Amino acid sequence: MAAAKPLRREYSQAATRTALLEAAETLILESSMPGLSLRAVCTRAGFTQGAFYSNFASREDLLLAVMERNLEERVHTLADMTLDYRAMTFDQTMARIGAWLATVSGRREWAQMAIELRLEAVRNPALARAIAAAEQRIDGLFAERIDDLVGHFGLSPRFRSTEIVETLLVLWRGLALRDDDDNTSLPVADIFITCMRAMLGRP
Repeated sequence: MAAAKPLRREYSQAATRTALLEAAETLILESSMPGLSLRAVCTRAGFTQGAFYSNFASREDLLLAVMERNLEERVHTLADMTLDYRAMTFDQTMARIGAWLATVSGRREWAQMAIELRLEAVRNPALARAIAAAEQRIDGLFAERIDDLVGHFGLSPRFRSTEIVETLLVLWRGLALRDDDDNTSLPVADIFITCMRAMLGRP
């Protein structure tokens, strides 16, 4: 019985961390990232600030974890979507990815949060190193999906998969600053797919 206690404590801490992340994500989507307070996150999650600091070193640490979690979910979703691409043509695969992008492109807060974290990192070297490490790991996961597509369809991309991923993420952050009221602009998903096809060598 004594050996089971650490497992229960570990599970409890993981559950607390998840609850805090979900509370932060909900509050970001309800209001905005700049106005996010630790008190509000703890209140929404139902924990004390002591519980918060047992899981995160700071507000920036929390925001970085939220961003990582969101991007990881996007990677896994993209992986699930392309599991059956062997039964589709390249054009059908791009159309499916485009349809998925259309459903997530409206969540501008994630791109804006990434931009804000980068601005904060200019003044915080430790945060800058953490962001660089997180982005390198996430970029690698996205690059694996690109490599799968390249290998299956026999593509001759003009750039390395890591360069394609970096370009698309930079594009995503830039489009997050675009005026939503500009009805003359191309849809975000169309811009992404056009750029992605060009870099993969199949415009």
